[in-house]
Amino acid sequence: MSQAQIQTYASCSQETFPAVLKRYQQVLQSVGCDDQNVLDWVSSISWPRNDDDPFGDIYAAPVLLSPPGAPALDCAGIEISLYTQPAIPSLGDLPSWIGFNLLIDTEQLQEGESIEPYSLESGQSIWAILQVLAREFKEVGTYFTDEWQENLAWRVIVEEAGDPWIFYLGIFPRTLAEHFEQIPSGYRGTLVDAGFGFAQLNRWQKIPWETDTAS
Repeated sequence: MSQAQIQTYASCSQETFPAVLKRYQQVLQSVGCDDQNVLDWVSSISWPRNDDDPFGDIYAAPVLLSPPGAPALDCAGIEISLYTQPAIPSLGDLPSWIGFNLLIDTEQLQEGESIEPYSLESGQSIWAILQVLAREFKEVGTYFTDEWQENLAWRVIVEEAGDPWIFYLGIFPRTLAEHFEQIPSGYRGTLVDAGFGFAQLNRWQKIPWETDTAS
């Protein structure tokens, strides 16, 4: 079974790490997660003391989200990862980043074969969750991606190299507009409170914001 993910990111330091985790915990509550085990797990993640400590954690159990005004969505788990070293060398002192991934089994998103576009209901749910995330995490944006696209949008923006159009649905802040100036065919955009939203047309039965009941 293949997986997709709803991703967002935040820069952080050891001092700000707990506050960033708290913000994500509050977002989970805003999209209908009332499982105290999940909420406690988020706040329990600690900054690594050395290279032998884990740089993040995975909540490997189902998580039910009920975003406002949209159908409920089952997540297969949540992954929180800390990136303290850039993939490219730099003369500057670069910040650490924390990545938040809601893991989703794609089988529930489609009404037929795996090649089918994502369903109307799944589009509503994912779009509603992206909007909540984008209002809270404004540095890099928030994206719905397939397995092979994982973390690529973040790397393109942070490392300023590559093609940022590697997501099925996303919202990015206006401050990042220069990264997305060349809009490829097959994408459609819209304005939202947190910036710009874009969808890859052939992946959806209907563009998610056209069926959005949360706004």
